[in-house]
Amino acid sequence: MANRVTIDALANWLKDKDDVVVLGHESPDGDAAGTALAVWHALKAMGKRAVACLPGGIPRLYAGLPGADEVLDTEAALPFSPKTAFSVDVSEQPRLGPAGERLFLSCEHRAALDHHHTNPGFGQVYFLDGDAAAAGELAVDLIDGLGVTLSRDMATCLFVAISTDCGHFNYSNTREKTFLAAARCARAGVDVAGVTETLYRTRSAGRTRLLGLVLSELELSPDGALAWARLTEDMLRRAGAMREDKEGVVNYLQEIEGVRIAVLAEERGPGSTKFSLRTKAPLNVARDVALPLGGGGHDCAAGVTVELPLEEALGKVLALAREALKKETRIFDL
Repeated sequence: MANRVTIDALANWLKDKDDVVVLGHESPDGDAAGTALAVWHALKAMGKRAVACLPGGIPRLYAGLPGADEVLDTEAALPFSPKTAFSVDVSEQPRLGPAGERLFLSCEHRAALDHHHTNPGFGQVYFLDGDAAAAGELAVDLIDGLGVTLSRDMATCLFVAISTDCGHFNYSNTREKTFLAAARCARAGVDVAGVTETLYRTRSAGRTRLLGLVLSELELSPDGALAWARLTEDMLRRAGAMREDKEGVVNYLQEIEGVRIAVLAEERGPGSTKFSLRTKAPLNVARDVALPLGGGGHDCAAGVTVELPLEEALGKVLALAREALKKETRIFDL
């Protein structure tokens, strides 16, 4: 049974452990990659033997982060046999991916640090703050609890983690503590302008072509409240894009005037479809759309994989999204 603890208790638990593998979730984003790397840097600074692992390895967008070249795929051979598994930004154990989950369960000691409301808690101990904008925001306090000085390398990784998960301080999950954590990173020497240029003002040709292909076929409900689009294997080939290039595409759907729920359906083979879901408060796509289908996430940003062909899976997701919109309309009509 997982035991929920304070951030200081989690830091004290980690102080006593060694031979640590730091793990992030499938399809790693900036928060998973940045937080995993920052914690890895902190453990190394403590003199511990540690390795950071992500399903599929480090995404190309984050390959410039300090230490990124030492991140391993969860399926790779590790340089030592880990005794401790530390999960970051993973909303539930299966999100570690098959290889990551096997690695996590193989360790004698297991813990998690996360910020998803839907997280049921896993590992032997875990810390969860569902109001935090990013796991990276929580990792600032964890590193303090470890007694490690926040270095520029750690801060750079954490600034990327925080910035990407709060839409560069634009999303509703941005709170006072988010800015304070980012300020700590800036004080440690982060090149804010350089990070911003890389993340938000630079795009590969393949990603640009993919964005155009996806958005050219977007669809809207008659009232304009629901927007959806498909990302197929054929689109990836035609664009010359990598799968990771789809990160953030769903946000373009959400930004359409009048849209309340945005859905991106990503073909993951003949019988599997992955969904990225976005909305605006008070709607809750994690509770009303993702969770009923076995997914999870945040109130306004969630995801789920449905083991059905794209069109069949899309029909199920859109039905739940439409019901969520009807529910919102009924509430406002009261």
